[in-house]
Amino acid sequence: MKTQKQNFTNLKNSKVVNRILKNVLGVMVLASLASCINDKDEVLVPQPDGVALAARFEDNRADATQEFILDAAAGGVIIGTQGTQVTFQPNSFGLNGTPVTGNVTVKLIEIYDKASMLLKDKSTLGMRANGDKEALKSAGEFHISALQSDVQMELLEMAGVQSRPVDFADLEGGMQIFRGDDDTNGDWVEADEDGNGEKDDAQIRDGQGADGAFATYNYDIGDFGWTNLDKWYNYAGAKTEIFIDVPAEFNQDNCAVYLSYDGEASTLARMDVYNTTLEMFTEHYGLIPVGLEVHIIMVAEIDGQLNYAIQGTTIVEDHIEVISSLSPITQAALETLINDLP
Repeated sequence: MKTQKQNFTNLKNSKVVNRILKNVLGVMVLASLASCINDKDEVLVPQPDGVALAARFEDNRADATQEFILDAAAGGVIIGTQGTQVTFQPNSFGLNGTPVTGNVTVKLIEIYDKASMLLKDKSTLGMRANGDKEALKSAGEFHISALQSDVQMELLEMAGVQSRPVDFADLEGGMQIFRGDDDTNGDWVEADEDGNGEKDDAQIRDGQGADGAFATYNYDIGDFGWTNLDKWYNYAGAKTEIFIDVPAEFNQDNCAVYLSYDGEASTLARMDVYNTTLEMFTEHYGLIPVGLEVHIIMVAEIDGQLNYAIQGTTIVEDHIEVISSLSPITQAALETLINDLP
């Protein structure tokens, strides 16, 4: 078992201090409360609501869903509002392996920025074949499905996905196709869409538009569901663990904490491990680069209101970041703050 040396600094208002103070001041606090508050005068403080936060994420995904009507026999092309194109071959839509006829409703969600990733809870945390989890750099996340009379269709023929146009200066070589679904608890895993036992890479194609030259990432899918254009966030330097010390009323059931990598427009990893002994959020295998500049983002739903905290920091060995409080905010304002991060 790995022994972790903790560097507890700057822990004012943190759970670490709270646990110490509880042992020393517990009797005094209880006596004071008993003398100052009776049953009739007790004030109930709104508590974070994890169910409401999960519902917000789900509603955001539903609100982002675009619908298109295609003739099942003819196939066709759909184009999302952000420029994603999906091309379906004739007789691509089926049920129990048999092509259907008539119209089908194709649904598309396209995600390209950090705010959308966070508020739809589709962060870029990848899982390797051995179970290790690491951050990914994304060029787009997509959910594609099709229904006929509210019945989920199967994809019988490979469909082509083309990302929104990308400036040549922003192209990333080595993008792969990842899948994320209930079987992976939402983590992204390397895809094998054609079933040949090998990972699938995206192709880059040049194009020319009204605003000049551009490129797109292109790949094929063999099944409906979530796919993600990604590459592993590889870092050759020293790495460490990071702990996020949140206010006492928060835990893994009622809030969400994310790590935004500065300088990366679409690298946002959820801190999905909660250490119940330390009562802190952390990550999996101590793979956060030392010296990396990041922003910690925490969100919660409290009394029907979105609350947040955003803190910038530079990762040090055995890093502990203390979040002392959250503030109410509208979702639109939070989206702007997140997408304006470096």
